[in-house]
Amino acid sequence: MPHRKSHEISNQAETHVLVRRPATPIQWDPISRPHVAVLLEDANGKTFRCYLSRIIKAKSGKWVLEVADLDSLPDWTILEVKINATTANLYQLERVNGAPCWKWIARCRCLPDFNYPSGIEWDVSIDNTPRQMVDVAST
Repeated sequence: MPHRKSHEISNQAETHVLVRRPATPIQWDPISRPHVAVLLEDANGKTFRCYLSRIIKAKSGKWVLEVADLDSLPDWTILEVKINATTANLYQLERVNGAPCWKWIARCRCLPDFNYPSGIEWDVSIDNTPRQMVDVAST
């Protein structure tokens, strides 16, 4: 089930940035641990991550991040993309004339530490109003 708090965040912005596909990390870095994950909510309202990225060894011998097909996810899916140790973005999937597009709904440019996730201050991309998302557990 998509994350219901997304509607609270995205409905407050009047203008949205839509992209065909969000920028996702390519290179694996064991220090900043980039990832792509869907944010879901359990029956008790607790938010958790379901990772859509995994580390694989490329033909070049480098460790890279492989990301699942994002276009096959259901509408209104909330996607968290952690780029590096300090930068993360939230996107929401929408269909525009039948084509999957991702609305950039929030960002964080100052993750509190390497072992986040709870207590992230998400800034809505349009109005920069701080939003708090807490109790996100890794799965």
